[in-house]
Amino acid sequence: MESTVIRIGGAAGDGVQSAGLILAKSLSRNGLYISTYNYYQSLIRGGESWYQVRASENVVKNQGSGLDILIALNEDALNRHTNPGINEGGASPLSGIAIFDGEMITNYKKYQNIKYCPIPLRDIALKYDKNSLLKNTVALGATMAALGLGFDTFSGVIQEVFGKKGKVAELNVSAAKDGYDYYLKTYGIFKKLHPVNRKLYIASGGEAVGLGAVNAGMQMYFAYPMTPASSALHFFANHAKKYNLFVKVTEDEISAINAAIGANYAGVRAMTGTSGGGFALMSEAVGLAGMTEVPLVIYEAQRPGPSTGLPTKTEQGDLNQILGAGQGDFPRIVLAPGNVTEAFDLAKEAFNLAAEYQLPVFIMSDLYLAEHVETLNNIDLTYKMEHGLIAQDNDPNFKRYEFTESGISKRAIPGQKGLMHNEDSDEHDEYGNVVSDEITDPKIRSLSMEKRMRKLETYKKNMPPTNAYRADGAENLISQWGSTKGVVEEIVDDLIDEGFSIGALEINHVYPLNPDIAGHLKNRNRIIVVENNFSGQLNRLIKSEFLVKTEFIGKYDGEAFYPDELKARVRQMLNIQYENVKIGGDK
Repeated sequence: MESTVIRIGGAAGDGVQSAGLILAKSLSRNGLYISTYNYYQSLIRGGESWYQVRASENVVKNQGSGLDILIALNEDALNRHTNPGINEGGASPLSGIAIFDGEMITNYKKYQNIKYCPIPLRDIALKYDKNSLLKNTVALGATMAALGLGFDTFSGVIQEVFGKKGKVAELNVSAAKDGYDYYLKTYGIFKKLHPVNRKLYIASGGEAVGLGAVNAGMQMYFAYPMTPASSALHFFANHAKKYNLFVKVTEDEISAINAAIGANYAGVRAMTGTSGGGFALMSEAVGLAGMTEVPLVIYEAQRPGPSTGLPTKTEQGDLNQILGAGQGDFPRIVLAPGNVTEAFDLAKEAFNLAAEYQLPVFIMSDLYLAEHVETLNNIDLTYKMEHGLIAQDNDPNFKRYEFTESGISKRAIPGQKGLMHNEDSDEHDEYGNVVSDEITDPKIRSLSMEKRMRKLETYKKNMPPTNAYRADGAENLISQWGSTKGVVEEIVDDLIDEGFSIGALEINHVYPLNPDIAGHLKNRNRIIVVENNFSGQLNRLIKSEFLVKTEFIGKYDGEAFYPDELKARVRQMLNIQYENVKIGGDK
C-alpha cells in the first residue's frame, strides 16, 4: 500500500509526543488516513523517545514499516534512526530525508539513501520566543512543506491546539511558516501528498473505549492510575462535566473494583480499569461479582510483565490472568478490540452483555492500541440499552437466583418494593440464603453452580459471527486476537499478491470462543496463530477447544509487530517446516 511514514525522535521532555499528535491531526485534516506509534520510556526527562505517523489516501491499518521522513530533535535521534544497524523492535531505519538543526547537531555519520536537510530550527524559533520547544513547530512546518501540503490547514491545527494560550498560537504559526518557507526555498518538495476533501476523525484506543462507554450510558468510572489504562481515565476526567460522569481516583485497585461492583448493584452503569499489575489486586472482587451475579465491565490494558515489567511497552500477556482471575469456576466474557473503531464498538457491547448475562465482562486492550492514534472508521452512535431481566415491584414469586434454563435470573434494584432478598459472597440458594453456615447442601451447591455456568452456553448461541479476512478457500490461515488485526490484514494482502493462498481469522470475542471458529479452522494446510506474547495464550486455548494442530509466532520484546518483520516470519513458516517462530528469543 502506498503510504508515507514520518518519525519524530528526541528525548523525553523534548515535546516529541505533542509534536506527533499535531502532525497526526494535521494530516487527518488533509483528508488522509493515519495510524501512529508512540515509543517512550519511563523517564520524565531524558532517554530515548519517538513518535511515528503513517499517512495514506487509503485506510491505514498499522504504524507501517519503512521510514520516509525523520525529524531529529537531538543528535542521538539522528544517529539512531539513520543507522541501518540499529533495530528498534522492528522499526526501520530512515530511507528518505532527515530534518534537523544543523547548528545544534554536527556530529553525525552520513548514510546512503538519505537526504540530509539541516535547518536552523533553534535560530528561527528564537526570533519569536525563548521557549526551546518552539523549534518543534518550525520542524513540523518544514515537514508540511516537504510533503507539498498547503500551510493553511496546518496553521488551523496550531491555532486550535494553542488557542487557549493567546499569543502563543500566533508565535507558533509564525515560526511554523518560517520553517515551511525555509524548507521549500532550500530543498523543495520531497514527496507530494494529495489532500482529500473529506472529514475524518482520529482517536486513541483509550479514548475510543471511553467514548463507547459514554455512548453505552456509563455514569461512573473508578480507577487507580496505571499505564496504559490511564488514557481512558484521562478521557473520562477531561470530559466528566460534558457527559455528567462521576470519576473517582481511588486509593488502590481493590477499592476501584469494589466501588464499581457496588454502583452496578445499585443500578448505575459503572466501569473500572487497570493494567495487569493492578488487576492482580482485583482478582478476589472479580469472584465477588461472579458469585453475586452483578454486572461489571472491566477495562484491562496490557503491558509486559511479570511484576512491574516494562511500564511503557506493549504485550498481550494477560489473557491467562484474566481467564483465571478469582478462585473457582464462574462465567465471564472477554472482548479484545482489534483497532480503535472496534474499541468503541466493543465498549458499547460490553455494557449490554454485562447487564444481560449478569457477569464480569472484560475489554482487553494493550499499550499499542490504548495509546496510539488512528482514524475512526464507520462509527455508529446508535445504541439500544439493554437492562436485562429486572423484576417487577411486589413480585410474590421473586427468586433472585432462580434456577432458570438460560442461567439468567431476574435482578432487583435496591429500593424496589416487595423484593427484599439476600446477596452474599457465600454460596446460596435461589433466594440468596447462604447454604453453608450450619450444614452444606451439596444439591443446592451443584444446582447454583450449574445455573451460573449455563449463562455461557446461552451466550454462545447469541454470539456474533467470527470475522474472517480473505479466508474463503485459503489453504493457510493466520489466527489473531486484539491489536495485531491491522498488521495481520496488511501482510495477508501482501502475501496473496506474492502468490500465497492465505487468509486471516480475527477473534475479538476471545472467551468463550465462538463455536463457529471450528468451521473456519477446517481444511487448512497450516494454521498460524500470531500473538504479542511468549507462550501463545490464545494458541493454547484454540488447540484445547478445537483439537487442531497450530503453529505459533510470538513477539515479546515490548514492541508491536511491524508488517515487514511479521511478513518475513510467516513467509518463512509457509516455505519450510517450522513449528514455532518467536521474535525476541530463540525458536
